[in-house]
Amino acid sequence: MRTSYSSGQINRYGLSRHIPAAIKREVRRRCGFGCVVCGALPYYYHHFDPPFEEAREHDPEGIVLLCGNCHAAAHKGLLSDAMVRRAARSPRCLEHGFCYFRLDVGEHFPVIRLGSSTFIGNPTVIRAFGKRLLAVDEPEEAGGPCRISAVFYDREGVGTCRIICNEWQGLSSNWDVERKGNEFTVWRANREIALRMRSNPPHELVIDRLDMFYKGFRIAVDLDGRITTYYPDGRVWFRMESCLFMNNEAAIVVEPTHWAV
Repeated sequence: MRTSYSSGQINRYGLSRHIPAAIKREVRRRCGFGCVVCGALPYYYHHFDPPFEEAREHDPEGIVLLCGNCHAAAHKGLLSDAMVRRAARSPRCLEHGFCYFRLDVGEHFPVIRLGSSTFIGNPTVIRAFGKRLLAVDEPEEAGGPCRISAVFYDREGVGTCRIICNEWQGLSSNWDVERKGNEFTVWRANREIALRMRSNPPHELVIDRLDMFYKGFRIAVDLDGRITTYYPDGRVWFRMESCLFMNNEAAIVVEPTHWAV
């Protein structure tokens, strides 16, 4: 079907609402990967200088990220252009160092999927050198949600993202953080995926790509769904796929006593 000006998909100058990927990426990085006003990750690309109706091109300097609430408020006149401009100059995500998204987690232990392997009822999914890198805790009170926590690091030991009591945070120091529907992807500076995660509320969290490091050890989930842990010198420590872990205190454990070089 042919797009028309009246449909709102193109403006009076023939500019389509479709923003090229490279410009979107530039906008995301400049905004810190979340809403410039509140820092939330689910976002819209909002033309503010000039408004889309008056734009002749997709100028990344005139586009910001706004969450659903802030985007609706801006279009209804409840969020002023002046406020958007101020926020564009000092994005909330860059001030705090991360964008965020609140995971919807139920009161029962969620199913965690790493690649082709499934983890059910495991308080600790990944533990390395005594540190819980991916874990689930019981609700703080009856009827409340279970609490997911996680930390993910790159090979230099710098954090890429984390989950703090069900709040997912993507750090603004990443090369890119992108959301498509309920899927979140964190990209390293060299354009490699550090994490691709999908939230299926309220009882499932899926990580189908992972490349993280802790004290030299590397834990990766590849395209084929395999989980591989590598020694600091690059040798494979163990590899598995299509495994089921149920009701273990800790499922994947990396400890100093397990290796010798």
